[in-house]
Amino acid sequence: MLTRKALIVAALSWGLAGFTCLGLPLSAAAEQRADWLMSGPGSPGNYATIDVAFGGIQAGLEHREAIFGGANQLTLRGSAITAVPFGGAQLDADLRILVLTLGMSGGVSDNWRNQTFGASSPFDRKIRREREASGDFNSATFGWFEGRAQLDLPFNDFVLFHNVNSIRSSGAPSRSFDNQIGVVHDGNYVRSDFNLFFKHRDYGAIGPMAQVLNFPLGDRRFTQINYGFMLLTRAGLVRRDDFVVFQMLWNVGDSLGGIDNRDTYGMALLRGPVTFLLAYRSIISL
Repeated sequence: MLTRKALIVAALSWGLAGFTCLGLPLSAAAEQRADWLMSGPGSPGNYATIDVAFGGIQAGLEHREAIFGGANQLTLRGSAITAVPFGGAQLDADLRILVLTLGMSGGVSDNWRNQTFGASSPFDRKIRREREASGDFNSATFGWFEGRAQLDLPFNDFVLFHNVNSIRSSGAPSRSFDNQIGVVHDGNYVRSDFNLFFKHRDYGAIGPMAQVLNFPLGDRRFTQINYGFMLLTRAGLVRRDDFVVFQMLWNVGDSLGGIDNRDTYGMALLRGPVTFLLAYRSIISL
């Protein structure tokens, strides 16, 4: 039942993303800039967030507090997610200082469709599809912690450089598939995302993206480089403070010294070295 509901919600979100990608904003979208999310810190106060993503639903509560003037802000957040392969809950704290945001998160994840592989076992997408179809998976519940630093540098009114660097450590079983980053690893990783957004007040923002992953597997650490793009724009389902995000990443082989992970990276059902994120968020003032 969860899978069917998630697919229905995802189909609606996909259609919504299609309208916005074509530059056809819904009627309410005209009341707020399509690139409002990149205009700086939000207003202080208490907020609820509702996310509908491809294959899952997430809800959260957050408190924003202005500190040392309006350009700096402390945000405290708690959220919970349920999705087709996993669920979880987490707490976040982020401190924004002008263009730099420092944050940390901690939580618990429950992977009810967990796949763990032996030291000599293959884990390419074909193997994962076959194991999924035969029910060859288990469950795993574990805690995790993440620290991160985010940089937002506007070049002018139309171009923004966005970078997030994070270090995550978790108690996930070694050699398990990670649904969030699309690789098999031994429980911790370093991740850097680089975006160059071209934005417009009427259409939102779109731009190329590069992602660098560094993770341990066995007795070695590997670096993987993925490429793609990200789109952010208003959805217009409510009067203000909602948006759609669509991100797609590919692994193209051993570029820039990274490993060739084309057979193993990404979602098994897509049959290609691809991951994507399609989600809608509404932020409600309390």
